[in-house]
Amino acid sequence: MTLLSIAAALLAVLAPVASTSATQDAVTPGTITVEPIADEAVSPEAKQLFADAVERALVDASFLALPADNPGRYVARMKISRRAQGSVAVNDAEPPAAGNVGNWGARLRVTLPSGKRQMRDLIVTELEIEILRRGVMRPVWSGRALTVKPEGTPGDAPAALAKKLADAVMRIFPQQAAEPVSVP
Repeated sequence: MTLLSIAAALLAVLAPVASTSATQDAVTPGTITVEPIADEAVSPEAKQLFADAVERALVDASFLALPADNPGRYVARMKISRRAQGSVAVNDAEPPAAGNVGNWGARLRVTLPSGKRQMRDLIVTELEIEILRRGVMRPVWSGRALTVKPEGTPGDAPAALAKKLADAVMRIFPQQAAEPVSVP
């Protein structure tokens, strides 16, 4: 009987320690600073578009985004990867109809559809957001989202990609997902 009471007492002592550790690892929205992307292959304009989109998505998830020079409770790190994965036939964009009128007459240009198709690479773009607790710089949450778009199309523009991917990653917060979220 004493062995059973000793085991119960030991569990009672260890239980608060385990729950305290789990509470420290839990991510609760608070102040956060978004770190810029370290990848040199990404243009400065695209870096800023992704940073702004991630910041807006974090605010939508109840975080308070602080400027880069202010230390927040958390740090959000972003990683963007792009790779070609096959190719697809895409209709060539036709120039729109145009016209103008001047002192010497009028001019009208109408382009008839040619039905031309062009082969373009399919680009897989993946965004990973990792939230770290400041001070220990230990990851407490991460999420990923990816999309596949033909290269050079409006859907492959950095502004469109940044918003779609950032919103998709933060939509799963605070759950952890083993696989990236697929975005159409």
